[in-house]
Amino acid sequence: MVAKKSNTTGGLLWHPSLKKVFKGCDQWWQHSMVDSNVLEGRFATLHVELQAPGVFVPALATLHMIGHAYATRACTTETAHNPKLLVEALQYAMQFRALDFRKVAGLSLPHEHQPLRPFLTGMQSAGPAMLSQWALAEVCAKILIDVAEKDLRMKPLSHYPDGWRRGTSDAFLIYLFSAAFDLETSYRPKDSVCPEYQAVLDSWRTDDEAVFCKVMQAASDFHISRSRGSTNRIDYEFEYNFDRVYPAELLAVQALRRRVGAPEFAVGHLLVDTPWSLIRDLPEMAPHPLAVQAEARLRQDYPSFR
Repeated sequence: MVAKKSNTTGGLLWHPSLKKVFKGCDQWWQHSMVDSNVLEGRFATLHVELQAPGVFVPALATLHMIGHAYATRACTTETAHNPKLLVEALQYAMQFRALDFRKVAGLSLPHEHQPLRPFLTGMQSAGPAMLSQWALAEVCAKILIDVAEKDLRMKPLSHYPDGWRRGTSDAFLIYLFSAAFDLETSYRPKDSVCPEYQAVLDSWRTDDEAVFCKVMQAASDFHISRSRGSTNRIDYEFEYNFDRVYPAELLAVQALRRRVGAPEFAVGHLLVDTPWSLIRDLPEMAPHPLAVQAEARLRQDYPSFR
């Protein structure tokens, strides 16, 4: 169902479910960045790691926390209505989140252990597609498929019926990327893909505006229903604020439609239409220098990195 009420942030209309998200991000940014300057501390750590002799060994959380900081900044009230701040925050959030995903996958895929979590991993991998950075998007798509297939090979379904086997956001992205980039996959969820996402998979290239809007609105409502913190009993797909404000799996659909020349339709749902209006023509900018250095060292020191 399309929301009739909305929250206004800097002249933009956002879905009302995001009101508390913006407030929480404002508070986190003030405490962690303005008061404590955590981001500069993470940059200093990464700089030391890059300068250390021998093989580059970034701490487990360094790239993740830098990506998290920029992702949170992209969800603050100030950034949401400041185009210059938004361009930088979105681009850097995507760069560091995707780099963190590629680092962990590259170092772990050749081995038996599986450190990559479901849900967050898929959303990290979808960032480049969301921002129409197609060369990197295809790399991330291939890695995501490899990670999910590995998990299914390693863990018997009888003992691990959830996680990567759930037919929601990860399954949707794997099948979407498989179709969009012509990638074969043996991945199968435990049950069928949930109806809301399956309908989008069936119709994402359609020229019928009514059909497209109907399935995307239903998928948007599903996304909102799964946007909450996980508990001891239930893992939710969209725990992270950035993934709630910028639903990468659905924004990737809009970007892919433009890529294949399908008609550009507004969905009629604020969860997709507002962020898409911001990222559809996002200006290009140079990558963050430390991200460039970190990627170069990962390529140099780890043959399995992609």
